Amino acid sequence: MSALAWDCAACGHHNDAGAVCDACGVAKRYLDDPPLDLPYPPHLTELPAFYLALLWSLATLLGLVLLAEPAWRTALGLGPAFLALEAASALGAAWTSWSEAFWRLSFNEARLEVPDTVKSGEDFEAVLTLVPYRPLRNVHAEFRLVDNFYQHDASGGGVETRSRSLGRVLALVGEPLTGRRAHVLHAGFLAPFPATKHTDIVAEVMASLLAAFGWLVPGLTFTARNLRQHGGYFVSATVRVGWLRRTYKRRVIAYFVGADLFVG
Repeated sequence: MSALAWDCAACGHHNDAGAVCDACGVAKRYLDDPPLDLPYPPHLTELPAFYLALLWSLATLLGLVLLAEPAWRTALGLGPAFLALEAASALGAAWTSWSEAFWRLSFNEARLEVPDTVKSGEDFEAVLTLVPYRPLRNVHAEFRLVDNFYQHDASGGGVETRSRSLGRVLALVGEPLTGRRAHVLHAGFLAPFPATKHTDIVAEVMASLLAAFGWLVPGLTFTARNLRQHGGYFVSATVRVGWLRRTYKRRVIAYFVGADLFVG
């Protein structure tokens, strides 16, 4: 029997060779790696991010028009500094909204999984699962293990957030992904010893003060939440397809049991 012979799983016909079944015409590659039973990708108009992108794009355009027309700006009583800030903020919001919409059109699923806890000095694995709706080209994927910690400033009156990279793995470098299939990427890291400061009372107080004024300036609420959740070891997976870029993060708790218990 030829090494190229194969039996068609669709109709049972025995083929001596070839990439397509002689009886039913089904491709051998399709049978070896069948596509997942996924829904069709959503239409752009079905995504809330699309309408937010339009809204913020119009807000950006309006700000630029008013900046270019001093008479209209004066009639509305708006200063150029305010309009410049409004246009820049709206442009950033429009960019993130368009990115979200087109990402949802490209991927049915993108999931990062890491262990909840790891023992210092032991290896652990991060797993990223990507399921695109359609074939994608020039895909880049990178894993990082990052230590986010707190450090008091030189004056001793405040706290600063710091980060350092503990490991980096390139999983994809300009490679294609097949549509409607699950692509599983793995990265191994060594669990660190919890030696840095992942909690700080000054940071908690500062976050509470910022959150108290969140009703007046919504951005302060976001800043306060990030300040509270900054400390810890995180595995991040960054995926880039053309101009689209998305980073997924998961916290992992490292511990060491000796004369004392160290947790970070």
